[in-house]
Amino acid sequence: MLNKYTLGAIFILILTFLITRLVNLTIIPIFTDEAIYLRWAQLALGDASMRFISLIDGKQPLFIWFSMVAMKWIEDPLVAGRLVSIFSGLFGVIGMFFLGWEASKKISVGFMGSLLYIVIPIFLVYDRLALMDGLLTSLGIWSLWLSLIFIRTLRLDVALILGMVIGTGLLTKSSATFYLLFLPLTLILFDFKKKFLTRNLLKWLGLYAIIIFISQTMYLILRLSPFFHMIAQKDHNFILNWNEFLQNPFMFALGNLNGLTIWLGEYLTWPVFILIILSLSWLIKKNFRLGLVLLLWFLVPFTALSFFGKIIYPRYLLFMTPSILIPLAIFLADIFLSKKLVLLKILFLLSFIPALWFDILILSNPIKAPFPGADRDQLLDQWPSGYGVQEVIKVVKSQAQEKPVFLATEGTFGLFPAAFELYLKDEKNVTMKGYWPVNELPLELLTKAKTTTTFIVFKEKEEIPPDWPLELVLEIPRGSGKTYLRMFEIKPKDTSDGGPA
Repeated sequence: MLNKYTLGAIFILILTFLITRLVNLTIIPIFTDEAIYLRWAQLALGDASMRFISLIDGKQPLFIWFSMVAMKWIEDPLVAGRLVSIFSGLFGVIGMFFLGWEASKKISVGFMGSLLYIVIPIFLVYDRLALMDGLLTSLGIWSLWLSLIFIRTLRLDVALILGMVIGTGLLTKSSATFYLLFLPLTLILFDFKKKFLTRNLLKWLGLYAIIIFISQTMYLILRLSPFFHMIAQKDHNFILNWNEFLQNPFMFALGNLNGLTIWLGEYLTWPVFILIILSLSWLIKKNFRLGLVLLLWFLVPFTALSFFGKIIYPRYLLFMTPSILIPLAIFLADIFLSKKLVLLKILFLLSFIPALWFDILILSNPIKAPFPGADRDQLLDQWPSGYGVQEVIKVVKSQAQEKPVFLATEGTFGLFPAAFELYLKDEKNVTMKGYWPVNELPLELLTKAKTTTTFIVFKEKEEIPPDWPLELVLEIPRGSGKTYLRMFEIKPKDTSDGGPA
């Protein structure tokens, strides 16, 4: 039974989580992947036949569906999508509480696990972005918690719930397959000294079959779409198949291992990274089987991604990271509940200063935050970042109050034109069209500009030929200021005097 002090502590944890996730929620502008997913959600909301639209690009639709529902109640589509991630993160922080409690049988470890989730930067970043990875991670936390209960109890009700959680994960992202494949590894925790060993193993096998059946039955919902096959095609764009792997097993391994390790250290911060290694070593010595299971939950997908990943991003680390926080939570809970070890407590507190400083910068000045390079380019510094999008929208809306406006974008899929479609879809005086590549001004735009106010927005093209008939309207620096979003009005030359065009 939870007493009033425990309930008070839980309330403070949840409040802290919500504050850190909601403050300055849009300080990082929309970026390419968010624009795509949210545009899909917007289309799905407006047309029931588009509910599986994400499968056209090989993406599972659950996050899109949740975002679609949020858009019914929240006007700003970016805020709606990011709130879905925040509530997914809340589901995850509650899961960390139960996971830590179950792993150690100590409620203090549950609190510590939740606190680590709140303060470690990788979770803060992705809980505040409209991406599928936060939802996938939260479902993974609950899957791991239920897996520990399942292997210790072999209960049918736990198996049924676990099957549904994994099935929900499979509707979110293909990486949830690891949650299903991981279950046999939990046999490490199985009590092989129990009576009726054979009967219990057969019971485990039968319940595992039920978990597989439930999760795969839920996944079969996606076969309602004729684009179901696109999931496998999309996955192959990012991972090697077995034939490719066997031809050259180390094609990407060394580079991926190096990159993933550096990204993990940067997002955990290096002092916390070192503490996790120390706590894992300590737990494996103290409770070998539990420590090994928690390590393998991280190590198996980490190794698989290293060897099979063709294209990788830091966010791919997110779903596998919670398991290695549990040894640290157990370690820290033991240290801080001790009446001694004062210097060690101070040292550990100091170890979290870089993480807390990273958090503060994320919330207040993300341009100064020490993001891994790949994410800095995506979110802040390069063309996938949406700096300037809102300024363009304001100009277009202002012009469209009095007259028709034609908005052309450099790009036909991605940030442009999706970000503008999100916010301008209800503007009756605005027509939008994407072009790619824009090596020269399309004749259609030059013709359109003679009768209609016509703008073009560039996201990648940095050097604009001086002889193009363009008048600069906006030039917005991204992130560190090395690249720009530029908006021009097309001003075709007057040829009424019979001169050359």
